[in-house]
Amino acid sequence: MLLERSVLLKGTLIEVERTCGKPGCKCPRGEKHTCRQLSASVEGKTRTWNVPGRYLARVKRLTDNYRRFRRARAAWVRLNAQMLEAINEMEGARTVPDFRDECRREEG
Repeated sequence: MLLERSVLLKGTLIEVERTCGKPGCKCPRGEKHTCRQLSASVEGKTRTWNVPGRYLARVKRLTDNYRRFRRARAAWVRLNAQMLEAINEMEGARTVPDFRDECRREEG
């Protein structure tokens, strides 16, 4: 997923029930309107945008791409940490604490 060239959209698609306040509408009687919104953190603040029905499938696909990318990125970071730990262990096992001991061993 990291190497794919798919477009990413940061955020989560959520479903919200709202009231419109129009006289004669069903929402004052408790039957709220359902709408889809994109929720995302921008500069440390949560923002939401209404997503019109014609964009719903595309926004869902792009936010799914983002989620898959972030999971793949996290796996890559974990793998890098494991590799670094193994390399550090190899270095520690191969590094001599005192050069004089190593020189005497080569001479002897």
